[in-house]
Amino acid sequence: MPLVNVHMAEGRTAEQKKALMDAITDAMAEHIGAPRTAVRVWINEFPNTDFMAGGELLADKQARLAREAQENQ
Repeated sequence: MPLVNVHMAEGRTAEQKKALMDAITDAMAEHIGAPRTAVRVWINEFPNTDFMAGGELLADKQARLAREAQENQ
């Protein structure tokens, strides 16, 4: 029974998360031959203040990118 755990920042809709889990289930069935009924997928979400990459909080990166996008309009 394949188990797939996705960790990602909050902010996606229920529809987006369902589509992601469906696609993961399809990929497991297609690429490793797992029966769809045996695939387990779940999502762990975290606030954008609880993740850092390259020394920059995700919340700060999102704010910076939003500012840069506005400046370039």
